[in-house]
Amino acid sequence: MHPHRWDDLKTFLATWRAGSLLGAGKALGVNASTIGRRLHALEEAVGVQLFERTKEGVLPTVHAERLLAWVEAVEQAHQGFVNAVGGLEREPVGTVRVTGPPGLVDHFLAPAMGALRHRHPGLQVVLDASVGYADLSRGEADIALRASRPTRGDLVTRRIGPFGSAVIGASSVYTGGPPVAELGALPWLQWGADLAHIPDALWIAEHVPAEAIVLRTSSISAQLEAARAGVGVMLAAAAYATLDGVCELSLTGEAEALVAARPGQSVWLVGHQALRRVPRVAVVWDFLAERLETHRLLLAGGGARNHGRPSPVVPAR
Repeated sequence: MHPHRWDDLKTFLATWRAGSLLGAGKALGVNASTIGRRLHALEEAVGVQLFERTKEGVLPTVHAERLLAWVEAVEQAHQGFVNAVGGLEREPVGTVRVTGPPGLVDHFLAPAMGALRHRHPGLQVVLDASVGYADLSRGEADIALRASRPTRGDLVTRRIGPFGSAVIGASSVYTGGPPVAELGALPWLQWGADLAHIPDALWIAEHVPAEAIVLRTSSISAQLEAARAGVGVMLAAAAYATLDGVCELSLTGEAEALVAARPGQSVWLVGHQALRRVPRVAVVWDFLAERLETHRLLLAGGGARNHGRPSPVVPAR
């Protein structure tokens, strides 16, 4: 019997799920040639071919199909062991992995990490800015921030919000200006074709003429930088209007009514039930909830209309 390592089995699962050596390498943080060597070693150890290499990727053989359920059981047992060890903690020390949308991670979470570290110097936080959803059940993250509440899995959630929408532009251009009555009179920043289906992109497409679109990009950071530089205005959660160099535009008439009628957007804190009370995860969860909730209350009091002045109340900006 060969004492198979868990790393070998992780390579097996990553290859199965990705369908290619390159995809498996990205999932595990190594290059494709390393995945290839690991797979070859595993196949040598078990004495059969597990994957067929093709120009399009890799295909599992019948032997891999027979082993899959057992390898997934090992994965679940390993994650259960990790969770159990985490539950033995008494102090918030160690690594916590947090994932969320790029705009939220880049502009609100990352700047808040200094305050979190000041409270709990034994923490190391891994921030993942990703449009895709991490699988908390597989241990891909400890805490996730999502735009919608998950409906499956052994997960716990907390809703923060809703945050209203705002039309945001450069404070150097729009501070103190007259209220805008027509949305089509403004130069607009719009989402790229790959995100044309999201609610903000659909709203702009419905209410803003195509000729008013001056820039399309699927990066929230690129939109913010373009807005800050005066290239155009953007539609976003009102929280973004508190960032340096931008402000919420004053609207009137139909323009004001259209923006005010948009449903508020919420942020959902999501965690795995088994990890929720682990000290290092619990303090990060509570910190994020506190900062986001404080920000929401500030905006409810009119803080979004600060014309680009940073709020001293919310150091998480």
